[in-house]
Amino acid sequence: MPELQKITIDTLIISDIHLGDRLTRCRKILEVLNNYSYQRLILNGDILNGLGFKRLHAEHWRILSKFRELSKDCQVVWIHGNHDAAAGILSHLLGITVHDKYFWQAAGKKFLAIHGHQFDRFIHNNIILSRLVFFCYGWLKRVNPNGHIVRLIKRRSHTWERNSFEVAKGALRQARAMAADYVFCGHTHIIDTAEDSGVKYFNTGSWVEKPSAYVVVAGHEAKLIQVD
Repeated sequence: MPELQKITIDTLIISDIHLGDRLTRCRKILEVLNNYSYQRLILNGDILNGLGFKRLHAEHWRILSKFRELSKDCQVVWIHGNHDAAAGILSHLLGITVHDKYFWQAAGKKFLAIHGHQFDRFIHNNIILSRLVFFCYGWLKRVNPNGHIVRLIKRRSHTWERNSFEVAKGALRQARAMAADYVFCGHTHIIDTAEDSGVKYFNTGSWVEKPSAYVVVAGHEAKLIQVD
């Protein structure tokens, strides 16, 4: 069977794949990585699910191997997320550099990628409570893998909604300070777009829930694409 023609873009951006979580949508992630031809891949935080290497399954290692393979022909940028405690170790093995944020210019536009936890006041002001929330969130995903309960809680939770808004607001503020035209985040696990003062904000959600999302940048435009 002939190989499918890949779609040529400049940059592919994904976040929050949480390798080590058994609900990570590995097959779909690999499909996205293989469907495009790109010069730059941005891993926008929470690529890992903590320090537990024992939780990495064979399919998780396949994704990490794919990153290493891609790094030979394109620029792979790993943005540090709040769950990427082992990023320094793995990035060294994969030959990938880790950044707190990443800024680049192309086709007359300026782009900023930052995970987004920097703007989440809840996790900074409520360290113990935020760990408890993360534990409960993980438990809910395990008992309800189709995600109906989690999605219902997100829709009904004012705190979750407010945190998503705060991350977007903080990211847009940072982008304006850096004169960026686009800013890309993850962290909230809520797919989102916004615009303020000419700056466009994209949040790529997560790959441990449905739907998931990623961003493609081609020329001076960025597009958010959802995956059911």
